[in-house]
Amino acid sequence: MIQIIYSSILIILGPFAVAVSILPAFRDSFSTWVARFVSVNLYTGIAYLVMYLCALMQKYALSSEISKYQELLRPGASGLMEKFAVFSGNGILSFGEVIVVFFIGAVCMFTVPSISTWIISTSGISSASSAFGRNASMVVMAARKAGGAML
Repeated sequence: MIQIIYSSILIILGPFAVAVSILPAFRDSFSTWVARFVSVNLYTGIAYLVMYLCALMQKYALSSEISKYQELLRPGASGLMEKFAVFSGNGILSFGEVIVVFFIGAVCMFTVPSISTWIISTSGISSASSAFGRNASMVVMAARKAGGAML
């Protein structure tokens, strides 16, 4: 859903990014727009990958729960009532591993946009650093001229 909203906004604003990139102050706007568009369209692939990894964790957690239940229900097991007492005494924690894994999966799904931004950098730091370098060199040249005029 988020991808559809962001893609729609980026598609609507795309021609403005191209038009404004002609101006010197906004020359990096088109490359930033392309980076954001690619980043947003990576959401689906990254989300599927995160869901696959979470499903593997959930499969492991559910398998371990099934093995616990099978151990409890194994015929001829010694101390069956003690095992039931320990298991029922844990309450919700007896199923805690599964709950924690599902919670981790939900949290991981919220990280999809930041992972996408991490893969395709959209922060604009490259344009900011290049502008800083240009401005710093202009300041150094002005300082040399001022220093040379005084001497």
